[in-house]
Amino acid sequence: METNKIQENIDQEITIDISKIFKVIAKRKWAILIATIISTVLGIFIAINIPNEYSSQVQILPELSSKDGGGSLSSLKSLAGLAGVDLGGMSATEAVRPDLYPNILQSTPFMMGVMNMKVYSSKYKQKMLMSKFLEENKKKELATRIFGESDEKDKDAFVINPSTIPLETIRLDKKQDDLIKELQKRVGATLDKKTGVISISAKMQDPVIAATIVRYAQDYLTKYVVNYRTEKTLKDIKFLGERVEEAKRRYDNALFAYSSYQDRNKALFLNIAKDEGKKLQYEVDLSYNLYSELVKQLEESKIKIHRETPIFKVLEPAQIPVKKSEPKRSVMVLGFAFLGLILSIMVVLARNYKSLGIF
Repeated sequence: METNKIQENIDQEITIDISKIFKVIAKRKWAILIATIISTVLGIFIAINIPNEYSSQVQILPELSSKDGGGSLSSLKSLAGLAGVDLGGMSATEAVRPDLYPNILQSTPFMMGVMNMKVYSSKYKQKMLMSKFLEENKKKELATRIFGESDEKDKDAFVINPSTIPLETIRLDKKQDDLIKELQKRVGATLDKKTGVISISAKMQDPVIAATIVRYAQDYLTKYVVNYRTEKTLKDIKFLGERVEEAKRRYDNALFAYSSYQDRNKALFLNIAKDEGKKLQYEVDLSYNLYSELVKQLEESKIKIHRETPIFKVLEPAQIPVKKSEPKRSVMVLGFAFLGLILSIMVVLARNYKSLGIF
């Protein structure tokens, strides 16, 4: 009985507190309504001034196959053995893995290539550099128009002497670095580990530019992987081509020397002359074997180029988007209205906490 009475008292106190809260809200309803309207208008203003964003995507399926480094490498080892070179510690080089493809499209060289592209902007009705397009859009952003853009130089920046920069080192100024970071947020790739499908996407304020960048990223990625897979074999072809020329000259010289010896010594009686002939014959055979082996290796390397060139199947080609992907203006306005309502109610309750009796 006592427990039931205590529970009834608690319920009554809670009911009284809730009723007080509703009375305070009803009393300040016009202030809450005005605050909600102001927040909604602010949301409408921000939503209108946020530019449209368009997303384009391409899906490709790369060829997934392991490189056969056994046969070609063993034949190269046997060839090197003729020259007295030991390649026993060498192993086949694996190709770049598909899970590294997103990193390729986030690299600075790729981003610099995108910035230096000449693209047609349907927004400005002209061709322009991608870097120029990003700069123009940045100037028209709402935050930039309200707060302005600081022209002050970074106090922590230091002066770099160009002559002291090592070769193949990228040097960017602050503006270029900012544009690259902006591009890295807008361009990217993902890998579906279950299906192996690579999805390349770009989000831009211009639908034509979004599709153009996606197509450029597709071509860049495929060329990068192809070059990676075939670079070693191309170097082998160049190396073997030079060795073939040297072996051919060696064989021609050995054959000429042996033929001249036979012409000079048609009737052999001395063992010394016979031994010299055997040496020349051995040199001809050795030169011919080396030459024929190098030619064989050269032809195998040329075939290997075709075998190692990866194939990329385009599942979904790049398309110019017809609808914007962002912003969701209706959702944004509703969010601001709800936020204004909640904040105004919290402010009203905080100012009347004494009359509520719950604090």
